Amino acid sequence: MSILLAFLGILFLILLAFHYYKGKPDKNNPFDGKTELPYTRRAPLTPTELKVYDLLLETFPNYMIFPQVQVSRVVESPKENNLYWFNFINRLSYDFVVCRLDGTPIAAIEIDDDTHALPQRQAADNRKDLATLAAGIAIFRWPVREIPDRQEIITQMQLIDKQAE
Repeated sequence: MSILLAFLGILFLILLAFHYYKGKPDKNNPFDGKTELPYTRRAPLTPTELKVYDLLLETFPNYMIFPQVQVSRVVESPKENNLYWFNFINRLSYDFVVCRLDGTPIAAIEIDDDTHALPQRQAADNRKDLATLAAGIAIFRWPVREIPDRQEIITQMQLIDKQAE
């Protein structure tokens, strides 16, 4: 009988402690609405990307141009082993995606700066390039110091889409 009472007493204390701590805010959670958070606003595009974006909009008025697009938004992972394949493209993004007016993605554009020479970046770029091509989307890599002019961009796009001007 005393063992049963001891067990019930311990169970009561555990339930009481659970009830007490359940309503307590997490001291490590700064998103309590009272803590000042350290975030600041920043431009989504670099100055170079902004210039290229303007150039693309001017060059292709009959296409939709989207900046900073996650690869997984335009490259579908197969249903079979979905997470396995998705993990290879997860957290990768394109600088720009060019779509027909019906929303079909036809090209991804990457502006490559010096960081693309790093081995880990090259591995990510390779995964991105191969997945993009496998999905039937062209990918253009333009070195940051060698952005093509309007006519060169039109010529490149005409190679992949007869609708290009």
